[in-house]
Amino acid sequence: MKISPYMDIVRIEFVVTCQCSARCKHCSVGDRLNRTESVKHISASRAVEVVEELSRMFSISSVMAFGGEPLLYPDVVCAIHDAARRCSIGARQIITNGYFTKNNEQRKQTAKRLKKAGVNNLLLSVDAFHQETVPLEDVLQFAQAVKEAGIPVFKLHPAWVVNEQHDNPYNEKTSEIIAAFADLELPVSSGNNIIMAGNAVLRLAQYYAKPNLDLSDSCGSMPYTEPLNDLTSLSFNPNGDAVVCGFVIGNIHKQSISEIIAGYNPYQNEWMNAILSGGAGKLHELSKQNEIDVDCSQCYSVCDLCNRINRCLMKNVSS
Repeated sequence: MKISPYMDIVRIEFVVTCQCSARCKHCSVGDRLNRTESVKHISASRAVEVVEELSRMFSISSVMAFGGEPLLYPDVVCAIHDAARRCSIGARQIITNGYFTKNNEQRKQTAKRLKKAGVNNLLLSVDAFHQETVPLEDVLQFAQAVKEAGIPVFKLHPAWVVNEQHDNPYNEKTSEIIAAFADLELPVSSGNNIIMAGNAVLRLAQYYAKPNLDLSDSCGSMPYTEPLNDLTSLSFNPNGDAVVCGFVIGNIHKQSISEIIAGYNPYQNEWMNAILSGGAGKLHELSKQNEIDVDCSQCYSVCDLCNRINRCLMKNVSS
């Protein structure tokens, strides 16, 4: 079985859906949420095939499901994590805002189903942004259900503006919201600091330094990223696209995952090759050659530049 020399996958991420029950000011994919698209969620059967096949090819240690709000489609989430459990993948994680139904009995049943399916790590998004549109009382009831279900690792997962120590009204409100969960004695995750992407660029820029792109920066220089020629994680979108950062490298409805893995070579993609060989500067030059107008002075990072270019490329493909 051929495996790309540029991959050693240990983590699989599924964007289960781009449908969401929240409307958050900080959302990094806010422009993709709740569109009237025919594909509402990733195919459970295809996702299971991906988990099983990648587990045969690599030593996968982690599978994560998120969105959008993944629990709008609990059957899909449970199928993914049941497959991960059967494949002996150690970390089986979900990130949820906890608001997917108004029925408390359904909350309890969903929490039990997640535990039975093998979810062993649940991060609950609670903060000033989620609670603008997500009722706190409903989330508290879901948190109680999750704790009663006995999911081993269960943490609150707030988003902080700049960082937890930064003095701003959003962080102050987030601290108040976290305090509402005190009786459940839940730990709080660390390091979920909002970066300038998506909705945050439009609505939270006042709390951050002005855009200052270093054209010498390259792939893997930003938090939560890795070089395109040394991948350890792979993501899948609801429509089946296999995604590396913002780059689509195949689709599981059109190719087998083994074919996608075997064919991955970032140096054969002119955009990936540009950023690998010359960083943000060469990527920007290539965009100008292709008449894609991205203002570098408005970019916060090489990732911001790359994502803006990729959005333009995707629009060109769909038009």
